[in-house]
Amino acid sequence: MYGVVVCPRCKRAKGVDLKQKTTACSCGFEIRVVPARVRARASTPRELAPLVGQVNAELAGGAQVVAKALAPPKKARPRDVHARVIAAVPKEGDRASKIRAAARELTNELEVFTKDDWIRVLEGLAIPDPEGALAVLLDANAVFEPRAGFYRAVDLTP
Repeated sequence: MYGVVVCPRCKRAKGVDLKQKTTACSCGFEIRVVPARVRARASTPRELAPLVGQVNAELAGGAQVVAKALAPPKKARPRDVHARVIAAVPKEGDRASKIRAAARELTNELEVFTKDDWIRVLEGLAIPDPEGALAVLLDANAVFEPRAGFYRAVDLTP
């Protein structure tokens, strides 16, 4: 059985075999294992190393940082750009505001978007006639074509 004890002189954690009577700290102090308070226990030396780090972090006041690092990652945002754009477009409102919001979000995500991107997003929003909607935005100067086949929204404000 292994454990983590803290040196009373330098206040650093050290991993020890609990069968030993004493151990030497890196500061030179001899720690008696039996009367020392065992902060954490492990069955193998491999399990002991992260426990020493955790106890050292707790002693230094960084236990929250360690807990955050060991916590499972947050739910990642969708990898698909089109799914993110569809999720960002408001569900309420008229057709024109949804189309403008879709163009704005596509520009925010991709800088310039293609007709295929546009069709995919409007199909996800269940808006019919994506080419007609794009033509309306081009006529209203809300979207322009910097290169042939690529589009960009002009107004990026909501």
